Amino acid sequence: MKYFTIYSTKDENEVAVLKRVYSEEGIDYRVTEADEKGEVKRVQVTEDDKGKARELLDQTGFLTASQAHAPVRRRTAGRRWIFIFLAAFIIIIVAVAILMFMNVE
Repeated sequence: MKYFTIYSTKDENEVAVLKRVYSEEGIDYRVTEADEKGEVKRVQVTEDDKGKARELLDQTGFLTASQAHAPVRRRTAGRRWIFIFLAAFIIIIVAVAILMFMNVE
């Protein structure tokens, strides 16, 4: 029977939770041994159970947890320039306000 990796993690607690959830739901799964560095374990399921396993990952919040470890996307340069423009504009307004109050006769 062919198995597909549905989830990878370094956290033993996550593996234990997924084992319990998949066992309760009757999903055929296996957990690979840690990789050569001894860190990452992979939870694998059969092709027949892949859809149900993915749905359970979504329901239990593991899909969002794995996305939290995804590479961070850099902000576009356009957003950075908007913040620089707004900061400069605020500085100009504050400078004008200070000059107005200092020139009181």
